[in-house]
Formats: sequence, C-alpha cells, structure tokens
Amino acid sequence: MRVYGKIKTRRGTIAGRSIRHLVLLGIFLVFGVGIIAGQILYTRNLEIYTEYTYSFAHLVADNISGIAPTKFLETETKDQEYFDIRYTLMTAGIYEHEIKDFYLVVPTEEDLIYISEIYHNQPEDEEPPVPQAGFLEHRDYRPGEKEIMQQVLGRSPTDPEELYIGLRQLGDERLATALVPLRTLVNEVPALVGVDVSIAAIWVAQMNLYVMLALTIIVLTSIGIVFHYLILKRTMIRPIQSLKQDTDQLVEMLDHDEVYVSDVRTGDELEALAHSVEEMDRNLKHYVRENAAITAERERLNTELALAAGIQADMLPGVFPPFPERKEFELYAVMDPAREVGGDFYDFFLIDEDHLGLGIADVSGKGIPAALFMMKTMTLLRSCVLAGLGPKQALEQLNDQIAANNSESMFVTVWLGILEISTGRLTAVNAGHEYPILKSPEGCYELLRDRHGVAAGGMEGIRYREYELQLEPGSILFVYSDGLPEANDPAGRLFGTDRVLRALNSAPGQSPEETMNTVRAAVDAFVGDAEQFDDLTMLCLAYAGPGEKPAASGTGEGDETHG
Repeated sequence: MRVYGKIKTRRGTIAGRSIRHLVLLGIFLVFGVGIIAGQILYTRNLEIYTEYTYSFAHLVADNISGIAPTKFLETETKDQEYFDIRYTLMTAGIYEHEIKDFYLVVPTEEDLIYISEIYHNQPEDEEPPVPQAGFLEHRDYRPGEKEIMQQVLGRSPTDPEELYIGLRQLGDERLATALVPLRTLVNEVPALVGVDVSIAAIWVAQMNLYVMLALTIIVLTSIGIVFHYLILKRTMIRPIQSLKQDTDQLVEMLDHDEVYVSDVRTGDELEALAHSVEEMDRNLKHYVRENAAITAERERLNTELALAAGIQADMLPGVFPPFPERKEFELYAVMDPAREVGGDFYDFFLIDEDHLGLGIADVSGKGIPAALFMMKTMTLLRSCVLAGLGPKQALEQLNDQIAANNSESMFVTVWLGILEISTGRLTAVNAGHEYPILKSPEGCYELLRDRHGVAAGGMEGIRYREYELQLEPGSILFVYSDGLPEANDPAGRLFGTDRVLRALNSAPGQSPEETMNTVRAAVDAFVGDAEQFDDLTMLCLAYAGPGEKPAASGTGEGDETHG
C-alpha cells in the first residue's frame, strides 16, 4: 500500500500553542530589547558622566588657577591661599552631591602628595564633606597611575586635550575619573585637580529600565494574548470545531444518505478546507454507491461461478467406484481447477458390456470460456464414441465439429482410449496430450511415448493415428493433464515428469485412489505456498483381467465428487 503523507500530531490545542508562542515571544522581547536598550542607555549615561566629570574638574581648576600650590610643599603651612583652595573644593562638593572624591595632588617621582585634605562627599547628609586625609599627605602610586599623572603634567596649553578621563575601580565602587592640570600665571603645571564621580547611578538607571521594560512587555503581551485568543477563537477555533464535528458525522451521514453542507464562512483557507470536505462527502457518496453496485455484481458473479462449478462437477463422473459390479477393473479420477471452473475434463463410460471408454482432455485457456468449451467438447466426444466410432474416427469427427464453429480459435488436447474388457486390448489415440504412464504387472511405472497428433479444434480435416496396448492382469494405466508436470514451486521450478514417476513408484502396489493421493501429496509438498497455475486432472485404471478383482485392492468405496 502506498502512503502519500503522514500527519504528526501533538497534544494540545491551537489556542494553547498560540498562547505559549506569544509568551515565549514576550520573554524573548524582555531579554532581547532589555539587553539592547540597557546597553544603549549605559553607553549614553557613561558619556554624560564622563563629560560631567571633566566639566566639574575643569571648573574647579579654573577657580583656583594662578595659585602656586608648590609653596605649600616648601613652607608646609596653611595660609590664606590654602584656605581659599579648600573653600573652593568644599563649596563645589556641597553643591555637587554626585561627586565621590575631589582633591589637589602633586605627582613626584616617588609618590603622590595631596595639597588639600581629601574630601569624600556624603550626598545624603546636609553637613559639609568629611576630610579623608591630612594636609600634605604622601601616598603611593596605584598601578598605571604614575604614567597617567606624568602624561597630564607634560601636556602643553596648546594641546587639544589637557585632561585624563577614564574609568577605574576603587574598592567595590566603579568611578569616572577626570584629571585636569592646574596652571599658574606663568603657565606652569605644579599640580592636578582630580575628581572621582561614582557611576552607580548608571546601574540603578539600567536596572530601572529593565524593570520598566519587563513590566511594559508583560502587560502588552498579556493584552495581546487576550486579544489574539478572542480573534483566534472567532476566526479559527470555532470554524475548526464546527468542521471537526461535521467530519465526525460524515460516516453517519453516509449511512443516512444526508448531504453535508458547511457553515464555515471565514473567507480563508478554512473555508476552502470546508468546501473540500463537501466535495469529499459527495465523492464518498458516489464511491459508496459504486462500491455497493460493484459488490452486488461481484456477489452475483460469485454465485453464478459457484453454480457453474457445481454444474461442471456434476458433468464429470464423481461416484467411486463407478461400476461396483464389475470386477475386471478399478477406476479413480480427480479434476482440480485452478479457478472456480476449469478447462480440463476426464470421462469414462461403458460403451457396451465388453468395452469401456476412457478420455482426458485439456482445453486451452482457463476460467469460464475454457469451462464452456470443455463441456461442449466432452459432450461431443462422448456422443461420438457412443455412436460406435473408434478412437481415431471419434477424434477426427470431434475435431471437425469444433473447428467448424470456433471463432475464438480455442483448441483442446485429448487422449482417448477404448478398452476391450475381456481381452485387455486398449485402442487409443493422442491429440497433443501428455504421454500416458503404464505399469506392467511385475514392473514399475514407465512413460509411454505414444504417437502424437495435433490438438483438436485448430482446423478441419486433421487425421489421427491410433495405436493398441495389451494390458495384462495387474497392469495400471495413469493419464493426466499438463497441470501435473507443470506445477511450480515459489521459485518457479516445475514439478516435471521425473517427479511424477518417482511419486508413482514410491508405492507401486496402491489402489487407483491411493495412487492419486500419493501423487497429490507429492505435488502439494513441492508447490508449497505457490499459487496453482493450471488445472490438474488425473485418471487411473487398474486392470485385473476378465472376471477378476484388480491386484491392488481399492479403498475408495462410497460416493465422492472431485473437481
């Protein structure tokens, strides 16, 4: 059976899967948009903070420019200029609460010297900044700090950049740092103004952005889910449910010959699907009606074939032993058609008290035509023999009669013999049939290569030659159709004449019926599961002599019909 397509199904509903997809989309938007927007916000805020840090450092440097802080190093005293610097720094720190640290520093070769106390701003208090170091305090350089300080000190007033701006980590805090050179009236740079601004507010703003984005997307996604579900329910779920209910009832509607009419009006693929279901319903009804008619016709033909098979079987002699009062011979025959009816036949009848007619034939083709031709041939052949004709004359007359009206160009192979019971003399003729097999009283079964003529029915005017055999008491004659040696196994090998002879000689002392059973068992074992290709017909005669019982006593008492 050819499979055109497979549908993989998953548990759940369309609405449920759509909602899950929307939720996943919302989560993706929260993370995706949040990361992108947060990065943009962080970059922009960092630019703002660094500009702010530079601006404040430059403002402080401008307010205290012109003073020579190095004299504090020489005198180590706090004069009015020192207090002016301190006041400037403190005033700036009070009003700029985002500043973490601000200081005035003189880089030396060995260390850093802070001119003013270092102040740490406390934006949550109303008090002034709290000093973090003493006056003229020396501190060691941090990694990389000395090079930066010297680079800023060495800049000329005409350089495009006169400051250092960067990020650095101080403890648990991350700072934006600006260093601006402090110039005297003679353009000397004795010290640097340093400002540290905490960028923790950037992280706070970024987290607030994440929270706002998440809440916004969650709310919008929830609204979208509700809105999408309502639309989905009206445009897809209800039409699909209606279509499912209708298709579930298709079989019942077929039984009641009802017409399916879809009420799906969505204007999209669902409506097209509903129309396809309507068309399928119409086609199914048409196919059901056709199938019912075909089934009824097939049943009628099967009945007629069974009747024809019965009629054909009734035409063949089927009661065994056929002549229980005659002890001179014993007969048994079978015909097994490949189809309901066959084209083979066998026949035997008493012409008079001392003559027995024997015949076996195989019509070309199979089935009903061969069966009809077979019945015609059998009737004509029997009538010719009963009219007193010998085998030769009977077969020639049969050939002329069937060839005269044979528009289908069918033919039949025939072996016909007349046995004189009192003497055992058998007169026979062979029209293209299989060679008979003969067993002598003390010998084994052997193939008798008799004279062959052409099959009957091909053309008028054919002449045949008959021959004679002398049957001794204890002789057995076995004739058959080509369905026996041409029986094939699943591999296509033929049973063959040699196997027929081996089967017969495996039990040479059997009665005709037992001989048939032995041969048929050998054929069945050889054929196995292969389909029967041709009709199989066999006839066996055991001759005992005048007024005697055959040497191989039969076991086939009673009535039995074969074929």
